[in-house]
Amino acid sequence: MDPTPTSDNRPEICFFDLETTVPQRRGQGYSILEFGAILVCPKRLLELHSYSSLVRPDDVSLISPASVRCNGITGEAVVSAPSFSEIADEVHDLLHGRVWAGHNIVRFDCVRIREAFEKIGRAAPEPKGIIDSLALLTQRFGRRAGNMKVFLFLIKTSAFFLFL
Repeated sequence: MDPTPTSDNRPEICFFDLETTVPQRRGQGYSILEFGAILVCPKRLLELHSYSSLVRPDDVSLISPASVRCNGITGEAVVSAPSFSEIADEVHDLLHGRVWAGHNIVRFDCVRIREAFEKIGRAAPEPKGIIDSLALLTQRFGRRAGNMKVFLFLIKTSAFFLFL
């Protein structure tokens, strides 16, 4: 991939999702446990590239039983995974200058990405635009949309109609 691309020549949509710890007390914050992304051609809706990695948090003990119930990721699963700083170049390259898409990414995933880059002292990637399926699904399903598990084909369908 081009190491210094501009947003003008990055037409792909980057569908991404994070799994994080579940904070157990006020002010604890979130730690990313998994990052996954798929680059999609917006005109043909073809997968161009995918990336997925478990992520070892700075403090594995933050993976509480509530976190495991939420996402199924245990401390044992991430103990030998790379840290966020070790995958930050790949994450930045996938996201920067592209349209970001996912479910509830405006209020959750985008915030966690910015926090993770800030924590390692690096500039966060910037989107060219954002497609959040939560807003689209809320129009149809109301408040229930926030708790729905959305399949990738639903998001791709949403993107298809937005880019017609």
